Amino acid sequence: MLMDFVHFAYIFSLVGWIGSIVFFSFFTAPVIFKLLEREKAGEVVGVIFPRYYFFGYVCAVMALSSLLVSGQVFFGPKQILLFIMIAGWFYAGLVVSPKSRKLKTLRQSASSAEEKARLEVTFKKTHSLAVKLNASVLLAGLGLLWFSAIGLKL
Repeated sequence: MLMDFVHFAYIFSLVGWIGSIVFFSFFTAPVIFKLLEREKAGEVVGVIFPRYYFFGYVCAVMALSSLLVSGQVFFGPKQILLFIMIAGWFYAGLVVSPKSRKLKTLRQSASSAEEKARLEVTFKKTHSLAVKLNASVLLAGLGLLWFSAIGLKL
């Protein structure tokens, strides 16, 4: 019974995490940026991001805890993929996202066109890194879900 709950928590955390990435990346953000002007859309997404990352942190802890409790091999493909997901997610949420917010604020308050342009370039690089990390977490998550589905009985 306990192991059934552990397996449920593991699958629930993966599906929730991957689902949130898919929903935000392919539905929520595109719609927001289509309906609102760029600055306003950025503000809305900026409000969503802390909740988005927090949900991922909870899912990461649930997935890791489930794998540890299940007694599986510590360095198998599932664990490596989960480590990639956790590292990418925490780096994006705790380092890249705050840097992006700071760059946005600095860009808005920049006094010269040159400074705004320089900050815009830096922001675009930071945003590009965030997108790559998000994609990496998604791909690793899909791989992890694949490995987890092997041998699954319905």
